[in-house]
Amino acid sequence: MPFKLLRRNQEPEPVRPWFARLYPGRPTAAMHPSAGRAVAEGFAAGIRQTEELRLAREEAARWRRHADSYDQERARAVEALADAHRNTYAAHAESAHLLAWLAALHPASAVMTPASDEDPGGPQVLYLVAGGWQMSWTVGRELVPLFGHVPVVDRTDSRAQWDGHGTEQKYQRIRQHVRLLALADAPVTGVMTELEAHSA
Repeated sequence: MPFKLLRRNQEPEPVRPWFARLYPGRPTAAMHPSAGRAVAEGFAAGIRQTEELRLAREEAARWRRHADSYDQERARAVEALADAHRNTYAAHAESAHLLAWLAALHPASAVMTPASDEDPGGPQVLYLVAGGWQMSWTVGRELVPLFGHVPVVDRTDSRAQWDGHGTEQKYQRIRQHVRLLALADAPVTGVMTELEAHSA
């Protein structure tokens, strides 16, 4: 094999990767330093994009956890509100049953009238007189059927004219009436004498 001698004025061939020698017409990083910088910048940009993607995924996961926690809290709040509504309705229903019974015990004075002129079929107000005192209660629309035995009168009826009593005053009248009923039915004892003295 003949040995090829280099001439003195011949430039040495730049060092290239072995695969670059397969494509002598394409420039390489070794042949063009600017191409090497472009590769390095592209590599750095890829690293930055990968990091940004990772941070974005972490942020999305964090917001997803917040959303899941919010949904759970909202579901618990809705269930608690539903329980409170059921309990409130149960209390109102029991009160309405007792009021219907009380109205049946006072048929001469018990009447019902719409709570407002704008909604005649809505909530009703029960009026009755017990122990000489007027008492009144508002009855919800869904519980009005319990009072089918109570006459419904117009709001201008004399029996449906509110005398201005408040809730606490109504309770006081109820307590007083209960005390009178208890005294009327109680046997004559020292306890009854004491109660009479206290009520006086």
